[in-house]
Amino acid sequence: MNLQIPRSLDAPPRFFFWDFDVALVFLMCVGLGIVTGFTMSFAVAGIFGAAGFSRLRSGQHPGYLLHLMYWYLPISVGFKRTPPSHERHFTG
Repeated sequence: MNLQIPRSLDAPPRFFFWDFDVALVFLMCVGLGIVTGFTMSFAVAGIFGAAGFSRLRSGQHPGYLLHLMYWYLPISVGFKRTPPSHERHFTG
Protein backbone atom coordinates (compact mmCIF):
# COMPACT_ATOMS: atom_id res chain seq x y z
CA MET A 1 0.00 0.00 0.00
CA ASN A 2 1.52 3.32 -1.10
CA LEU A 3 0.40 6.32 0.95
CA GLN A 4 1.79 9.80 0.46
CA ILE A 5 2.33 11.55 3.76
CA PRO A 6 2.90 15.32 3.82
CA ARG A 7 6.46 16.20 4.83
CA SER A 8 5.40 19.16 6.95
CA LEU A 9 2.30 20.41 8.67
CA ASP A 10 2.37 23.54 6.53
CA ALA A 11 1.83 21.62 3.29
CA PRO A 12 -0.96 23.23 1.23
CA PRO A 13 -4.22 21.31 0.85
CA ARG A 14 -4.46 19.23 -2.31
CA PHE A 15 -7.33 18.12 -4.52
CA PHE A 16 -6.23 14.86 -6.16
CA PHE A 17 -2.83 15.77 -7.65
CA TRP A 18 -3.30 19.58 -7.87
CA ASP A 19 -2.95 22.21 -5.19
CA PHE A 20 -6.37 23.34 -4.08
CA ASP A 21 -6.25 26.80 -5.70
CA VAL A 22 -5.16 25.34 -9.06
CA ALA A 23 -7.97 22.78 -8.84
CA LEU A 24 -10.37 25.62 -8.06
CA VAL A 25 -9.60 27.19 -11.46
CA PHE A 26 -10.41 23.88 -13.16
CA LEU A 27 -13.57 23.31 -11.13
CA MET A 28 -14.88 26.81 -11.85
CA CYS A 29 -14.42 26.23 -15.59
CA VAL A 30 -16.19 22.86 -15.40
CA GLY A 31 -19.03 24.40 -13.36
CA LEU A 32 -19.42 27.17 -15.94
CA GLY A 33 -19.44 24.51 -18.66
CA ILE A 34 -22.21 22.58 -16.91
CA VAL A 35 -24.32 25.72 -16.60
CA THR A 36 -23.86 26.71 -20.26
CA GLY A 37 -24.12 23.19 -21.67
CA PHE A 38 -20.57 23.00 -23.06
CA THR A 39 -19.07 20.75 -20.41
CA MET A 40 -16.29 19.13 -22.43
CA SER A 41 -15.16 22.39 -24.05
CA PHE A 42 -14.95 24.15 -20.71
CA ALA A 43 -13.25 21.12 -19.12
CA VAL A 44 -10.49 21.34 -21.72
CA ALA A 45 -10.30 25.10 -21.19
CA GLY A 46 -10.14 24.43 -17.45
CA ILE A 47 -7.18 22.08 -17.88
CA PHE A 48 -5.31 24.71 -19.89
CA GLY A 49 -6.36 27.43 -17.43
CA ALA A 50 -5.20 25.38 -14.44
CA ALA A 51 -1.89 24.61 -16.13
CA GLY A 52 -1.42 28.28 -16.97
CA PHE A 53 -2.27 29.38 -13.45
CA SER A 54 0.06 26.75 -12.03
CA ARG A 55 2.85 28.06 -14.24
CA LEU A 56 2.01 31.66 -13.26
CA ARG A 57 2.19 31.00 -9.56
CA SER A 58 5.27 28.77 -9.59
CA GLY A 59 7.91 30.39 -7.42
CA GLN A 60 5.30 32.60 -5.72
CA HIS A 61 3.99 32.64 -2.17
CA PRO A 62 1.51 29.80 -1.32
CA GLY A 63 -1.22 32.40 -0.68
CA TYR A 64 -0.71 34.06 -4.07
CA LEU A 65 -4.36 33.61 -5.08
CA LEU A 66 -5.55 35.37 -1.92
CA HIS A 67 -3.20 38.25 -2.68
CA LEU A 68 -4.59 38.54 -6.21
CA MET A 69 -8.16 38.40 -4.94
CA TYR A 70 -7.45 41.12 -2.36
CA TRP A 71 -5.97 43.56 -4.86
CA TYR A 72 -8.13 43.00 -7.94
CA LEU A 73 -11.61 41.90 -6.82
CA PRO A 74 -14.11 44.47 -5.55
CA ILE A 75 -15.23 42.23 -2.69
CA SER A 76 -13.65 41.66 0.69
CA VAL A 77 -12.13 38.20 1.07
CA GLY A 78 -12.61 38.03 4.81
CA PHE A 79 -9.50 39.69 6.16
CA LYS A 80 -10.23 41.00 9.63
CA ARG A 81 -7.35 43.37 10.31
CA THR A 82 -6.58 44.72 6.84
CA PRO A 83 -8.33 47.70 5.30
CA PRO A 84 -10.30 47.37 2.05
CA SER A 85 -8.05 47.21 -1.01
CA HIS A 86 -9.61 50.27 -2.64
CA GLU A 87 -8.12 52.46 0.13
CA ARG A 88 -4.65 52.80 -1.39
CA HIS A 89 -3.51 56.03 0.31
CA PHE A 90 -3.38 56.17 4.07
CA THR A 91 -2.84 59.20 6.24
CA GLY A 92 -1.86 59.15 9.85
